[in-house]
Amino acid sequence: MNKLKVIQIGVGGFGQSWLTILKEFAEIELVAIVDVDTINIQNAKNVLNDKSVQTFQNHLDAFEQVPADIAIIITPPQTHKQLALDALEAGMYVFMEKPITHTFEEAIELANQAKQYEKFIMISQNYRWRPEIEAIKNCIQEGTIGVVEYGEWNFRRATKFGGWRDQYSEILIEDMSIHHFDLLRHILGKEPSSIFAKSMKPSWSWFGGNGVASAIINFDNTLINYFGSWVTRGKETSWNGEVRLVGSKGIVELIDDVPMITLEDGITTELELPNMRYTDREFSIYEMIQAIKENRKPITHLEDNLKSFAIVGGALQSIKKGEEVTIFESITTEATK
Repeated sequence: MNKLKVIQIGVGGFGQSWLTILKEFAEIELVAIVDVDTINIQNAKNVLNDKSVQTFQNHLDAFEQVPADIAIIITPPQTHKQLALDALEAGMYVFMEKPITHTFEEAIELANQAKQYEKFIMISQNYRWRPEIEAIKNCIQEGTIGVVEYGEWNFRRATKFGGWRDQYSEILIEDMSIHHFDLLRHILGKEPSSIFAKSMKPSWSWFGGNGVASAIINFDNTLINYFGSWVTRGKETSWNGEVRLVGSKGIVELIDDVPMITLEDGITTELELPNMRYTDREFSIYEMIQAIKENRKPITHLEDNLKSFAIVGGALQSIKKGEEVTIFESITTEATK
């Protein structure tokens, strides 16, 4: 197969980091970039240093004038739905940063409308593709610590982004926790059934909305206690967070990104990290390419990722109602009927 031609939409700060990945990927040819901000375009041109890459401020102009196979969308979530549909209409596959859309309802609408198109939509859940995460997942899936009955997931960072994130009412749940919720599905190999969540805004918070949240999540008789803060003080966790999953034969932990296991004999040992050709975001784009080559859906295709996003939707509903809510299977499968 020849190189897949790519148009990237959104080349601001995070978008520019994606450019550095794409321009080095042997199986991809970046043919155009799009951004409404001319300063972002100029900065992106400096990053690329490649005059063959065309630039646009309107994505429809790019779609019309530049033949491409994939649209890579690195823009705020509230723009995702229309950009994705426009790309599908133009005959392209779609690769998007998480979350799928701003709201779960929009994500369902997108999934339903996307059914009329042949090409798929993939969501980049790059946290899945890290050696330490794979080590924990393999340990759980192989039954090394028996049946996981409960666990803890703690995330603590103090990160000032500015921009659109400051306008969200539940910024931690909506923009960050999706990573951890998706990892729970990935690691446990189970789907969630219910969630009870609460959130708050500390007096020192720089976010407009709530930057601290906790949740109790049931995954098919596995109870998970989740806590996250984006305005923490003191020692921070990694972006993965600190994880403790307790099973009938022992415990697996991830502390400072070091995966460890302690069995019934009380001896703690580090888990061996798997060898991975690609990791993190590089694996995400690699999986996209492989799925196209093999004529299959990627692992984190839109319909699957709806199940992770449904946990976000359930958390927001629980916060609003002040009670535990059921994450109905009908909600997560509505778009796959």
